[in-house]
Amino acid sequence: MNKIGITSWTLGIDRLPKLMEKVKVLGLDGVQFSGDFRKYDPEELRALADQFQLEIFAIDPFDCKPPNPEEANAESAIEFYKQIIDFAVEAKVPRVTLHGLPKWTVNCDNHQECWIMLVHCCKILDSYAQLKKIKLVYECLNRYESKMIHTAQEGMELINAVGHGNIELILDSFHMHIEEPDPLEALKKSSKILYSYHISDSNRSGIGSAQVDFVRHHEVLKEIGFEGPVMIEIVLPELAPADTPTKEEERERLDEEIRRSIRVWRNL
Repeated sequence: MNKIGITSWTLGIDRLPKLMEKVKVLGLDGVQFSGDFRKYDPEELRALADQFQLEIFAIDPFDCKPPNPEEANAESAIEFYKQIIDFAVEAKVPRVTLHGLPKWTVNCDNHQECWIMLVHCCKILDSYAQLKKIKLVYECLNRYESKMIHTAQEGMELINAVGHGNIELILDSFHMHIEEPDPLEALKKSSKILYSYHISDSNRSGIGSAQVDFVRHHEVLKEIGFEGPVMIEIVLPELAPADTPTKEEERERLDEEIRRSIRVWRNL
């Protein structure tokens, strides 16, 4: 059975002890940690994960845009992500996500320049990560959240351009609903490099709340022998796409949507 985790940003909890306690109470196996690594101590993150018997599947720099867009370039992007890789090493987390890198291409003049910069950064970071014994993962995001790498095919093209064999893909049901002509085919053709599958319906909420055919997604993942972690990444419809709960009533409803989605997925 696949382990089930959550992308931590969706909970809107900054304090590590409270975050880990919430993840445990929700009945999850672990977390894709999306906090700003500069605000946290990696040893504390590891200690709390161990205390609550949770796995940290990846460090995911959710707040990863360049501090000063005018100074964004390949060198500053590489230096920023090297720090994240170092943080992962200290926190004893095996993976780091790279899909925030396009935010650093703001000063490129056209798409081709963006592509060249992205491939260059990924090559340098991949070599660095391999030295540190860290795997890299890239999530295919929709066009409204990222200027590049929207589909599984584009993700595979990036991985082939890098060529080191150390980068895997994350596919998300919400993003695939927007970008993929055939999400099921995207899952199938990514089978050898698919690290994680993310759950959120086409309205960003829980399973069955909108149009994604999770029964077929689950069947295809089983067909391709997918053994990686499944991440819950849902948002209340009125807060979509990326706002987190601020009221107790919102927190309670989100918790129930998470629990319900876990139950449904595990019973498919």
